[in-house]
Order: sequence, then C-alpha cells, then structure tokens
Amino acid sequence: MRGVYFMLEPLFGTKNIERILLFLFINGKSYGTELARALKTPLTPLQKGLTRLEKGGVLLSYFEGRTKLYRLNPAYPPLQELEALLKKAYTLLPTEEKRRYYLLKTDSKLKKFDILYAAWERLQRVQHVSLKSQNGSLSEGAYSGKGQGEVTVIGEGGDILIFQEKGTLTSKEGEAFSFSNVFRWTLDRKSAVITLEHLRRGWNHPVYLFDLAPQSNHSLASVDAHHCGGDSYMGQLLLEPSSVRLHWRVIGPKKNEELDYYYS
Repeated sequence: MRGVYFMLEPLFGTKNIERILLFLFINGKSYGTELARALKTPLTPLQKGLTRLEKGGVLLSYFEGRTKLYRLNPAYPPLQELEALLKKAYTLLPTEEKRRYYLLKTDSKLKKFDILYAAWERLQRVQHVSLKSQNGSLSEGAYSGKGQGEVTVIGEGGDILIFQEKGTLTSKEGEAFSFSNVFRWTLDRKSAVITLEHLRRGWNHPVYLFDLAPQSNHSLASVDAHHCGGDSYMGQLLLEPSSVRLHWRVIGPKKNEELDYYYS
C-alpha cells in the first residue's frame, strides 16, 4: 500500500489527489461528501483537490439536481495515459484496499424486493442478446466489437436461471467468429441479491462474478468488486424499456474493459 502511494504521490502532489482520481476511475462519478465518506477522509482537503483538478482540466463538474458531481474530463489531452497509470496503481493495491474504491450507491427509500422481482421476471423472458465490447488503456488481447445471439433460458426450481448463449461476434476490423456462453443467475430472496456465475468450467465448477443488489428503481449493481487472479469485476443490471442491459467493468494487470450485454 505505502509503495503505491510512494510511487504516485510525487506525480500527483498529495495522497488525496491520487485517492480522488482512483475513485473516479473506478466509479465514473462522485461528489465531495460521498468521497469523504467512502475514503474516510476529511471533506475539506478532498474538496480542495477536486477544485484543483477541475481548474487544471483533469476533471469536469456538472449538477444532478442540487448535487455537484465530478468525473474525469473526456477532453483532457493525456487522459489515456492518466487512465493507464491509475489502472496500474489500482492493480497493485492489496485486495482489502481495493474495496475502498468501489461504492454501491443505493437509495434507502427503495422498495428493494419490488425491483429485485421485476428484474427476475424480465430475465425469465429473455430470448436474444446483443453484445458490445470496448477496450480501454493498456488492455491486452481482449475482444473489441459487436455481436448478436440467441439465448435459451432454463429454469431450475424457480430461483435459478441458466442462460445458454450462442451467436456471432464481429470485431472492429470486420472479422466474424462464433461465440457461446453459459451463465447461471441465482435469486437469493433472503439477501435480496441476484448472483451471477459463469459456467465455462462446467455446471459443477462455477466461476463467481458478482452479487447484484437493487441500486435504483431501474437498476441493480454489484455489491462489491469481485477480485480474482488480479482482475476486478464490477457490474450493473439496468432495466431499460426494450432490454435488460448487463454492463461489466473488468480491471486487471492486462485488462481494462467495458462490456455490455443487451438481453431482450
């Protein structure tokens, strides 16, 4: 932990600047009070850091209602290099420290079980999938392109769904090839989460991905970033009008990927 800060602090000036940038790199957006609560750091130095980064063009701010949010500025010229540096720093953190930088934001007034069961009902009706994948800075060997496929849904006991997916992927270069996936979704009524597993190693050897909990009236999100072999997996399930969108973020020593599965 100290080694990572020692490496980046001379570049960023303070530990708080590094913490702010890492948090926004992982979560996409945030505001001062949320940063202070998640990072267990006083608000005043974080607010000063946010102001400094915005004046320098690294961040941009905007309002959602009365809340001023910050995000990395997509027009910042060396953004790709900055993200590559942040990705490297994040992958070097111990697992417990990584957990500080992922935040599941929820509204305490949510009717969690209504959202949970609405998502489950939508998943049971899936027949098709559209895929989109893109690589960020320093992502090696990952697929980037689009795909289409069919989904066979098998129900097991009411609380388990198996998605058997087959289709065709087309890379950005125009090369087409087939794909197949098998996912297992499990509804945990007691914990109010939906667990997602990949069954690429067989039904008896599932690869755990994440637990999805209600986040808003139209979305669920991973309760925590799942860490496996140096890679961190985060996800959102968004209940859109014409599809259920599963959005993935994968960050690791050789990965910086975003994937979208549009189920309909």
